[in-house]
Amino acid sequence: MNTPTGTLLTMAWTFGLMSLLAIGGANSTIPEMHRGAVEVRHWMSDAQFADMFAIAQLSPGPNVLIVTLIGYHVAGALVATFAMCGPSAVLAYFVSNVLTARTSRSGPRSCRRRWFRFPSG
Repeated sequence: MNTPTGTLLTMAWTFGLMSLLAIGGANSTIPEMHRGAVEVRHWMSDAQFADMFAIAQLSPGPNVLIVTLIGYHVAGALVATFAMCGPSAVLAYFVSNVLTARTSRSGPRSCRRRWFRFPSG
């Protein structure tokens, strides 16, 4: 898979899986990004990864900037960024819809009526 399309698909798959693991933010997956980009895929050297990490930390903006820099270096910045942000955003959207639907059925008012009955009089 050394073709540009194969590299893009591999990068999208790699960062898509990391997206679902990044509960603490993108920085929680930095060791896995390093292992995948440097040791497994050989997309860059150790020094290049360290430089990209330093640039991402020094730049204002979200911590996910390192993913964009890796994607820019490898094949496609947008593919890497969307792969890192997309799956977790879609998962959060669906979980939010499920929780909203449950809350609307047995919402806070019904809980207040059942749990907090005060004697009148």
